[in-house]
Amino acid sequence: MNSSDKKLNEMNRLADMGHFPVKVNAGATLNVLMTITLTWLLVPHYPQGYAPVVWVALVLTLNLLPVVLLRMTLRPDTVYRTLGEMDFVADQHKFSDWVYVAASANMAFWVLSAWAVFSVVRSGVSLGMMLAVASVATFSPVLVRGLRRA
Repeated sequence: MNSSDKKLNEMNRLADMGHFPVKVNAGATLNVLMTITLTWLLVPHYPQGYAPVVWVALVLTLNLLPVVLLRMTLRPDTVYRTLGEMDFVADQHKFSDWVYVAASANMAFWVLSAWAVFSVVRSGVSLGMMLAVASVATFSPVLVRGLRRA
């Protein structure tokens, strides 16, 4: 089966995420960039201890809570769109379970990486560099798709 024909609940490999609409990738990228920026703001107030772990737990909880609540509304007749047709808000709770594990691991990576960088060098330049790297990395499925078409 071609990835673009798969429904959200049929995703079975990371490469399937390369078929999300641009708006979905943009939303995910914006989420990561906002979280990195909030991390930059938090680091000077909580430089040591368990703060990074607590922050990761809070971020993941805030990201997964809507999914958990919306999954309570799923019924046997729920419509699952194909990957290319999905809507960032309306379909965020319809993925296969492993997708949330991968997305959570990705977010934890960015939070902990940002915390580590900002604990050593907290400047506008370090924030800008983190945001630039995260932008390219998180939006890369759209960039790669564009290069393949060119």
